[in-house]
Amino acid sequence: MFAIALALVLATEAPASADAAGPTDYKSEIISVTGDPSSFDIRIIGGDAFVELTLRGANEITILGYQGEPYLRFDASGAVWENQRSPAKWLNEDRYGSNDPPTYANAEEPPVWDQIANNGRWAWHDHRTHWMNEVRPPGAEPGDQILEAVIPAVVDGARVEVAVASYLLDPPARWPIALAAVVGVCGILAIVRGTRVAAMALGLTSALLAAALGAWAVVSVPAETGPSPLLWQLPALAVVSALTALVLRGRLQTTVYLDGLILISGAAIAAWSWQRRAALTSAFIPSGAPAELDRLAIAAGLLVACGVAARGALGLARPARINHD
Repeated sequence: MFAIALALVLATEAPASADAAGPTDYKSEIISVTGDPSSFDIRIIGGDAFVELTLRGANEITILGYQGEPYLRFDASGAVWENQRSPAKWLNEDRYGSNDPPTYANAEEPPVWDQIANNGRWAWHDHRTHWMNEVRPPGAEPGDQILEAVIPAVVDGARVEVAVASYLLDPPARWPIALAAVVGVCGILAIVRGTRVAAMALGLTSALLAAALGAWAVVSVPAETGPSPLLWQLPALAVVSALTALVLRGRLQTTVYLDGLILISGAAIAAWSWQRRAALTSAFIPSGAPAELDRLAIAAGLLVACGVAARGALGLARPARINHD
């Protein structure tokens, strides 16, 4: 049963079309636009991870790549095209540009356009907008500007330049983790001293909060940025498991299935919290949810989930018959 549940979760994880935005210590901003910006809206999303451009009217806009080649084209009809020969197309597959462009990627060759959207909007990694190293800039302090660059574009034949600056953020507040430790310890004590119903109820509560926050994170960024479906799938599995255990607790003859469902619920919440652990120490979380609530749910969820999973595992090690008299 446990192997089947895990396989279902992993099988439904869709491959991301781009390296998804993750927690970061940086924030990038549009600081100026030279030329006529009235035909489009442009913003940074995911802290510093992606640039998003949206057409305002019937204009044609071409985003230029790192060698001045046509990279993206937004047609007046709303169609968005990507040049398969642009080296930028391949370098932008992940945040740090670790992919080597194929041999046919050549900035000097005529573009080969592939349509990627039809709604006049697209978001992409642009390495001109973020720090390109996993190690923070030497000597940088919170609030410092760490880079400034320009994204060049051509709007109806006229040159437009979008200037971007990136800043190192202050570290996150520590009180959500401290509060989470108190909540988590109280939850573990309630599980240790309580019944299976207490473990089911705590698992369900944690799972519902995690599912809401996970779904919030997914819908907060454009689909093309590749948010992981596990952000909501793992807690959804925990919700289903906990609810099933609560429904079946008076109908089963042994504790085996109850404890198995409790274990699945706790393990799924623990996996969700562990997957998001970087949010606990990073300044920015790519989600519309309040960052403090996210950190509280992640830290407390990890502690409570371990208690729930341990309760299920111990029950499986000591199965018993259920007396319905």
